[in-house]
Amino acid sequence: MIPEQTIAEILERVDLVKLVGRQVKLRKAGAGFMGLCPFHDEKSPSFSVSPVRRTYHCFGCGAHGDAVRFLMEQHGRSFPEAVRELAAEVGVMVPEERPEPPARRAERERQRSEAERLFAAQDAVTTYYTDTLFSPAGEPAQRYLTGRGFTPDTARAFRLGYADGDAARFQRFLATTDVALADLVALGLLLVPDTGPDPSAPLQGHYLRFRRRLMCPVVDVRGQVTGYSGRVLDAKAKAAKYVNSPETPVFTKGDQLYGAFTARSTARRAGRVILCEGNLDVVALWQAGFPGTVAAMGTALTTRQVRLVKRLSEQVICVMDGDAAGAKAAFASLLPFLEEGIQPRAVLLTGGHDPDSYVREHGADAFRTLLAAARPLLDLYIEREAAARPADALGRAEGLRALAPALRLLQDPLTRDLYRQQVASTLGVPLDFVDRAIQEAAPAPAPTPRAPAPPPAFVPAPPPDFLAAPPPDEPPPMWEDDEAGAFMDLSDGPDAPPAAPPVKPMPKLPRYERELAEYIADFPDLAVDLVRREGHKYLTHEGLADFLVRLCREVESDAVLDEDRLLREFPDAQVVAFWRERQARPSGLDRTHARRALHDAVLRLEHGHWKRQRKDILRRLGSTPGQELSSELAEVNRRLTLITRRLSTPTTQTPAEGAN
Repeated sequence: MIPEQTIAEILERVDLVKLVGRQVKLRKAGAGFMGLCPFHDEKSPSFSVSPVRRTYHCFGCGAHGDAVRFLMEQHGRSFPEAVRELAAEVGVMVPEERPEPPARRAERERQRSEAERLFAAQDAVTTYYTDTLFSPAGEPAQRYLTGRGFTPDTARAFRLGYADGDAARFQRFLATTDVALADLVALGLLLVPDTGPDPSAPLQGHYLRFRRRLMCPVVDVRGQVTGYSGRVLDAKAKAAKYVNSPETPVFTKGDQLYGAFTARSTARRAGRVILCEGNLDVVALWQAGFPGTVAAMGTALTTRQVRLVKRLSEQVICVMDGDAAGAKAAFASLLPFLEEGIQPRAVLLTGGHDPDSYVREHGADAFRTLLAAARPLLDLYIEREAAARPADALGRAEGLRALAPALRLLQDPLTRDLYRQQVASTLGVPLDFVDRAIQEAAPAPAPTPRAPAPPPAFVPAPPPDFLAAPPPDEPPPMWEDDEAGAFMDLSDGPDAPPAAPPVKPMPKLPRYERELAEYIADFPDLAVDLVRREGHKYLTHEGLADFLVRLCREVESDAVLDEDRLLREFPDAQVVAFWRERQARPSGLDRTHARRALHDAVLRLEHGHWKRQRKDILRRLGSTPGQELSSELAEVNRRLTLITRRLSTPTTQTPAEGAN
């Protein structure tokens, strides 16, 4: 984790007005500066930058933050990336708080060096493909793009290109660069021949993966080319419509969204992100005036892609192609969205249209009207499941079981209640039937560990009465299948697993401490907000504070968060049991409201901390009055006054800075 004092020094040195001014035209207004908000469309300036407080705030959409938050929101940086980028700009050294073993550090540096080299190679190859597109050799791709109505400016915006498959021409290009053949093999751009390399042949006999295809580079939110999606030009060709880059050290298809780079800021300004199926649908909608559009690249939407969508905007409209496959893909994305607390809306195109063909035939205004009328995807899913089954008892039961997993994932209690009633009305069943289906759809709770005991006597053919669960003091034996297929009883003896000691319940925690844990259990990245505000210092349970600091470090790391591993490794069984319980009890808030509630909880915990401090000082003053204690009391009273004032002021956005 980056030390707080380092972050504070960086924010102290950064010229926020200059940083924001690179993207927003600011004018002096009193002690601050005003401009048009970069996070939403507006005609009158409501975006304020305060060089004194070193924060920005939009009075229109509520966007609020500091220099780190601005880089994260506007440029798609992670928290560590934003801090390190600003540190390099202002000359602050970011220390490594946790020492790394030399071998691990060397491996991390090797991976980073390899990634930088591969990104540089793909950037050079992308330029080659684009140059080919705009050369005489790119005439087939030019004709294809012109036929679909794409302009040269649009092609350049997405760095589209053409792979003509000419190995000799590609060889001449490589001769002008320092790109190594081994790196192109690692990126999947070159395929090694079965007979091995041939030094006398172009590219030493390696095959080009992409030949006679329109090249669509996959650019991440940082602007780096991570891979490619190559589209065949001849619709009648007996070849795959799209060929994607294979899994490489810098490309995993399930981690990427096509169009993420062009959508990274425009989606926030538009207040929504459009999710469609095809890469060229993204290009077409961008050209038609819908820049906040992305695609899942023809794959089932993954949790990681949903989280990337969420970084762009929490208001999502899925545009489904007018065929069965389009509807299936959109409905398959519903559960991943609900798991991340997003309620997407959807548009179902008719007449066999995809977004590209619809806009070309009906125009951008007609498409804009469709988006405005988008309905919740869950509503469409309920209607489809109800219509797909007969209205008899079996059909209703099947419909309930199909819909229950989605209802179970609804986090807002009011929304869940409304949808429970909607499903009951649509299927014509009592409300308690819906509740029963939701309960059955919930994951089975983990069995409570019990101390092992000698196994009961073996009964070859037990009568039905013996099939009931054993009493608590007679647990069933644990069985393991050995290599020979026989069964061995491992309930007792030297190989028996030790009995888990009973875990004492967590001591009674303040209400706001429990609520704070619920918000972070729902949205683990809020642990970063907590630690940055130093809220962990006001927690009454040291073990919980330690766990939340570790969770913050995991979130800030570049690795995928593995909360289960963190819980397995955490030594305080009380905290682990408490956190598991929090995970099973969702707060019912969306991310925005959870952040506001977290901000309020931290303030109240801080208020309680200083009240206890004041009580202790007053107690000591009664026995040993003195100037030093009086000064401490005055400082504590000042802090309490500030916190009380902040608690009495309604907030629309969680502030980035802590209370002083």
